[in-house]
Amino acid sequence: MPANNTIPKRLLMAAAANRSRIPIVYDELGKSLTYGRLIIGCAVLSRRIETLTRRHHVGCLLPNSVTGVVATLGCNFAHKTAVILNYTFPMPTLLRCCERAHLDVVLTSHQFLDKCGFKDLPEHLAALGIHTVFLEDMAKKIGRLAKLSGALRVKLRRLKTERSQPDDAAVILFTSGSEADPKAVVLTHRNLLTNCGQILEAFPIGKHEVMFSALPHFHAFGLTAGVLLPLLNGMKTIIGLSPLRHKENLQLIRTHHATALLSTDTFLAQMFKVATPGDLASLRFVVAGAERLKPRTRELYESLNITMLEGYGATEAGPVIAVNVPGATRHGSVGKILPHIEYRIEPHEGIEEGGVLHVRGPNLMKSYLHDLLEDRSSLNEGWYDTGDIVTVDDDGYLAIKGRKKRFTKIAGEMISLGYIEDEISKLSPDHHHAAIAIESDAQAKTLIRLYTNDPELSLETIRAHYTEQRIPNTYLPRELIHMAELPVLRTGKVDYQTLQHQIKL
Repeated sequence: MPANNTIPKRLLMAAAANRSRIPIVYDELGKSLTYGRLIIGCAVLSRRIETLTRRHHVGCLLPNSVTGVVATLGCNFAHKTAVILNYTFPMPTLLRCCERAHLDVVLTSHQFLDKCGFKDLPEHLAALGIHTVFLEDMAKKIGRLAKLSGALRVKLRRLKTERSQPDDAAVILFTSGSEADPKAVVLTHRNLLTNCGQILEAFPIGKHEVMFSALPHFHAFGLTAGVLLPLLNGMKTIIGLSPLRHKENLQLIRTHHATALLSTDTFLAQMFKVATPGDLASLRFVVAGAERLKPRTRELYESLNITMLEGYGATEAGPVIAVNVPGATRHGSVGKILPHIEYRIEPHEGIEEGGVLHVRGPNLMKSYLHDLLEDRSSLNEGWYDTGDIVTVDDDGYLAIKGRKKRFTKIAGEMISLGYIEDEISKLSPDHHHAAIAIESDAQAKTLIRLYTNDPELSLETIRAHYTEQRIPNTYLPRELIHMAELPVLRTGKVDYQTLQHQIKL
C-alpha cells in the first residue's frame, strides 16, 4: 500500500480498483455504502466542514458507524485533521481534550449525546467557545443540488485532494488514560498508510476476507486495523457499535459471514460465553491486541479451528508494532516486529531478563500535540520509548513482560505485576484480576493488592498455588479485594487509574 500518499487519494485508488455496486462498508445501525457513495458522502460533507471552521482541527464525537467513518474521512477530504474524541472519558477530561486540540467545532449527533449522557455537553463546549454541529441537522440542510454537485465533483475528479501532503496530520487520537492523563497523538497520512502497508506485508490478508470490528474508532487499533486497512484494501468492512454488545456483534458476524475479527482478550472471552453454535462458524482469523491474550481465551477459539493471532502496538506507532501471522505464530509472544521498524532494547534497573523497547520507523507519530505547540519533540532522534519491558528470542519473536510502570521493587527485587496477574489467571482462568502495588504506612514497605471478580478466590488458595509452583513470596499478594466487575476501559484494558484512585480514597 503506497505510503507516499494521502488517505483521500488512497481511498480514490481503492474505489477505482473496486467498482462493484455492492456496499463495501456496513454498520450495526443498518447503514451501508458502496465506494462511490462513500466518496460522494465525503465530498459533500467536506464542503460543509470547510464552511464551519478556518481552524485545521475538527472534533468528531460520534459512535462506531458509517456516519462516523464519513465524518473522519470528510475532514481529510476538506484538508483538515480529524480529532477523534473518546466518548468514554469523564466530562471534565473530554472538555480538556477539546481545549488541548484547539477546537472551535465538534461534529456529533443528538441521539448519540443522549445515549452517552452528554446532553449538556453543548453548553459546556459553548462556554469554551466551541460550536456543536449536529450531523442530523446538517443532513436536513443538504439538498439535492449539493448532492448532485458532490457527485459531479467526484466524477470530474475535482476534489482538491492535492491540498494535503503525506506528512500532514490526518488524525489526532488520545491515549487510553489507563495509567496516566491522556496524551494527544498526532498521526499523519504517511504514518497511518505506512502502518497499513506494514501489516499487509507481514500478513497479506486477501480482499475476499470480510473484516468485523466493534473496537472504538477513537482507539488506534480500531481505526487503523478495523477501518482504514480493510477499506483501503478493498475488503468488505463490518462495524459494530460497541465491543460490549456481544449478542449484536455475534449477529453481525453471522449475518455478514465475517472471516476476520479484531478484538481484545476481555471482549473475546465475554463474547464466547454468549455465543451459540454457528455464531462464529465463518471466522478464520481473530487478531487480539490492546491487552495480553490469555491462554484460556486462545484455547476456546482454537477449539473452533479459528487461527488466533496476538499482536502488540501503541497509539504513537499508528498503532501496530508486532503481530503473529498465519504460519509464523508463537504462543506467549506478540509476534515479530513489523517490516521497516527498527528496534532496540535498553537495560532497566532491576530487570535481569529483557529491557525497555524503543522503536523507530515511518509509522511513528509526527509528535504529541503539546510538542508541536512547544516546538520540541518527545521522540529522541525518531526513537519512541514504549515503556514496555520485552524480550526478543533468537527467531525474532517479541514477548511482553510488562509495563515499566507495572513493575515495583519489593525486598530489593523488581516484581512484575503483569506476571502476578498471569499467574492468578492460571488459577482462575474464567475471571479477571488486577494487581496493584501500594505503599503500606503501617509496615513502611510496598505490598501487592489483588483485585478480582472471582468470589471463590482466597489468599489461602493463592498461597497454596504459589507453594506448588515454587513462586517466591515476594510475588504473593498480601491483600485481596473482591469486586463484582473490575473497571475496564472501552478498549478492554483494565482501568488501573480508577483502581489506584480507590487506594487514595
